[in-house]
Amino acid sequence: MVKVDKTKCQGCEACVNVCPVQAISMVNGIADVAVNKCIECGRCINVCPAQAIGFISVDEGTNTSKNRTQPGSGQPAFGRGMGRGMGRGRGMGRGRGIGRGR
Repeated sequence: MVKVDKTKCQGCEACVNVCPVQAISMVNGIADVAVNKCIECGRCINVCPAQAIGFISVDEGTNTSKNRTQPGSGQPAFGRGMGRGMGRGRGMGRGRGIGRGR
């Protein structure tokens, strides 16, 4: 889940402009993320000059915001299983005769 640290947000609206699904709006000059719309792409995290936006997980609670990025890259560290099994010969069609020209 993406969370805004309201004490750090400067109201620049950079996150609002970069969100591909319009999940961020400004409420009283502070960014607010609609969690039901957010696709967790990480664009808002990367563009925030105040580093006020970060990913939190449910087990971390709601009052701790951790900005999870790959060190030095500015890219989100997506550790939620994205890409698991991909490219290792375990995909669809393996051993099932699919795509073999039959």
